[in-house]
Amino acid sequence: MRIQALDIFRGLCIFYMTFGHLVNWWIRSTDYWLYEIIWNFGTFVGGGGFLFVSGMSAALSYRKRKEKLDSLQESSEKLIRNEYIFRALFIFLISVMWNLVGTIYSNIPGVWTWFVIQTISISLILAWPFLKTSKRFRLYFCFFIWISNEFIINWLSPFRGESNFLGYLYYFLYNIPEQNVILGYFPYLLAGTIFGDLFYESSLKEGEKAQKDYLIKNLIKPSVIGGILLIIFGIFFEFPNFTVKETFSSHMFTFGLQLLLLSFLVIIKDFGKIKFKKNYSVIKYYSFYSFTIFFAHQLLYFVFPPQFNALEIWIYIIPIMVLITLLFRYIYIKFGKYASLKFFISKFATSLAEKIS
Repeated sequence: MRIQALDIFRGLCIFYMTFGHLVNWWIRSTDYWLYEIIWNFGTFVGGGGFLFVSGMSAALSYRKRKEKLDSLQESSEKLIRNEYIFRALFIFLISVMWNLVGTIYSNIPGVWTWFVIQTISISLILAWPFLKTSKRFRLYFCFFIWISNEFIINWLSPFRGESNFLGYLYYFLYNIPEQNVILGYFPYLLAGTIFGDLFYESSLKEGEKAQKDYLIKNLIKPSVIGGILLIIFGIFFEFPNFTVKETFSSHMFTFGLQLLLLSFLVIIKDFGKIKFKKNYSVIKYYSFYSFTIFFAHQLLYFVFPPQFNALEIWIYIIPIMVLITLLFRYIYIKFGKYASLKFFISKFATSLAEKIS
């Protein structure tokens, strides 16, 4: 059974981030509350969601690559490791260049800023040794990091901006704390690797019924129960901090929503509870060209100044989102994977790893 929930989840993340950025760039200051609502309540399919689905993809890719090499009797843990690390390093280099551009054209305080691409690259590197640990250990470690993050940021915050070791440490860990800081967002990617493993293990079962039964027992039921509990906890723990993106409450609330959304997508798409046409267009293109669209849509920053109110902005954003979708539909039909930045990063990493392994 091919898991399609992952593709839809990724597509929703990129669609949301594209839409959210347009609101952020074009809304006037007096109506900025609209973006703050979108920012705080949509993070489960924003930066946090993108990290979560990136973890799923990374684990699935690792398991499938290892299975392929094993079946060809040319298994090489070194080759697989190098492919994985090079892919993460290429994404990191892209993120540094991107932050440099942002530093030049905006008021970003330096190239070390935890925008989502930088956080993904560092998180991928940090996640590598955990791929060999148990799923339960990874889950416990996610909550350990989230809890530790609360103490660390409270400890370091008084040293923000100071020219000493603790001031530099704060800058490294929390530069622009409302962004996707590493200690707050690495757990999303690490948690994603758990679900990537579950999807892979389900694919090893013989027969579609056995695969579905495995996912119901090991993914759907625990995710629904755990997701509901996390949402309730996130809302009532230090209420109303669950609306503030960088808080512990928000992380619990967000992770709970991610678990419910993933379960819902598996049920309706992979279990066939709702039938879709094979070419389900819109979200597919955002998923297939996730990295490409993420970078390409940044050019829209220069189209309008922040001048629209909370009502008229929809007149501009909706047609532009439609045009973006139609454009990448054409690109998909015309060029396929050869217009995908993610494809070339993967090919380059594999080529380089094979040369040095």
